[in-house]
Amino acid sequence: MRKKTPAKLKKDLWKIFSLYIRTRDKGICFICSRLAEGSGYHAAHFVPKSVGGLALYFHEDNVHGCCYNCNINLGGNLYEYGKKLGKKKAEELSKLKGLIIKNFPYEESIVYYMVKYKALLTQK
Repeated sequence: MRKKTPAKLKKDLWKIFSLYIRTRDKGICFICSRLAEGSGYHAAHFVPKSVGGLALYFHEDNVHGCCYNCNINLGGNLYEYGKKLGKKKAEELSKLKGLIIKNFPYEESIVYYMVKYKALLTQK
């Protein structure tokens, strides 16, 4: 059996991590508190993936359920997002920008978030 590439593992982890975040946040936009569902409900980053690196890509405090309007139409609505997070948490996350992580534990993280996701489902 072929070993999965880091890119494939990252994609697989995002799939379960995103599902976990959206389930955790129960279809409610973290920013505007609207109800959203399906393709109109995203797992959105406060510190964008492009500058956050792996330290923030899969960081539970940096990713929240978000409606399409706030995440896409309003470009993440970062001012309101930051207000909801609070100054202290926003500063903590900003300090992690660009932190380089070598040998990211994709496989372990996939298992970890699969377990957390299933636990959320049993709580319903």
